[in-house]
Amino acid sequence: METTIRKIGNSVGAIIPKELNAAAGDKYKIVKIGDTFVMTPVRDNLFANESNRTGFRDSVSKEDYAWNGATD
Repeated sequence: METTIRKIGNSVGAIIPKELNAAAGDKYKIVKIGDTFVMTPVRDNLFANESNRTGFRDSVSKEDYAWNGATD
């Protein structure tokens, strides 16, 4: 997909194609890596909705801590 950077007041912006399902008011974090811009949705609290916790445990085991301290 392509879009064109346009002047909006004293700033510039891009029109996001509808195929990307962005909605007015959605918030995104933009990071520039070299000459590439990466947009990531801003999530205030990723695990606020219990259904997002699927696959995660309620606690950390001793083995988890051991892996965290492992060195090469």
